[in-house]
Amino acid sequence: MRKHPLLVIGILVLTVLACSLGGIGGSETQESPPPSDILFQDDFSSESTGWEVGDYDTGAVGYGNGYYLVTSLEAGEIMWGLAGKNFQNVIIDVEAMQVQGPGNDNNAYGVGCRFTSSDSPNGYLFRISGDGYYAIHKVMAGETTELVDWKESSVIRQGDAVNRIRVICDGSSLVLQVNGERVASTTDSAFTSGDISLLATTYEDEVTEIHFDNLVVSKP
Repeated sequence: MRKHPLLVIGILVLTVLACSLGGIGGSETQESPPPSDILFQDDFSSESTGWEVGDYDTGAVGYGNGYYLVTSLEAGEIMWGLAGKNFQNVIIDVEAMQVQGPGNDNNAYGVGCRFTSSDSPNGYLFRISGDGYYAIHKVMAGETTELVDWKESSVIRQGDAVNRIRVICDGSSLVLQVNGERVASTTDSAFTSGDISLLATTYEDEVTEIHFDNLVVSKP
C-alpha cells in the first residue's frame, strides 16, 4: 500500500446504536452511549439534518437512500462533507462501507473532527483504508501533517466491507478505534473546537465511494 501526500484539499467512530436493523452494517449488537450523553445523531433518512451536498470536479458528497455518500474521483485529493455543526470534546461513532474502490484498495476514508470550513481548512483526520491500514493526520491551513503514520491492522475489514469507526477528540487526546479495537492514539492541542466531517480519498485513477450510516456524536 502506498499513501501519497495530499496535494489539494477538496471542497467540501467504533461503536454505534445498539440493535440497528436499518443500517449498512447489519444487525450486530453494539454498545451505545446513554441518551443523556448524545449530542447529535443521524441515520441519514432525511436531508433536513443539514449535511453538505454537492458535486465537484474531484468528487461528490450528499445523501443517498438512508446513508451519506462521499465519492473521490481524483488520485491524491480528499473529499469531505461537513455536518454544519460545532463541537468541542466528542466521541464520534459511525458505520462506513466501501462500495467502490481501486482494484488494489489503495484509498482512505473515515471521520474528521474540529474542522473549520475555509479555503485553507484546519482539523483532524482519522482514516482507514480498503487495504487494511489506519492513520491520524492534522490539516493546518491546508497542509497535512502525520500524527500517526499509516500502519497495517488485521482488525480492519478490507475491500468492499463495513467497518465501524469510533473517533475520540477529548481535549488534546485523539483516539481511533475500528471494529471495537483501539488502533491509534496521540495528542495534539492545535484545535479545540469545530465541525465534524465524513471523508474519502482515492490514491489511484479509480473511483472510491464510501457510504456512512448510523452516526452518533456523544460526550466523552
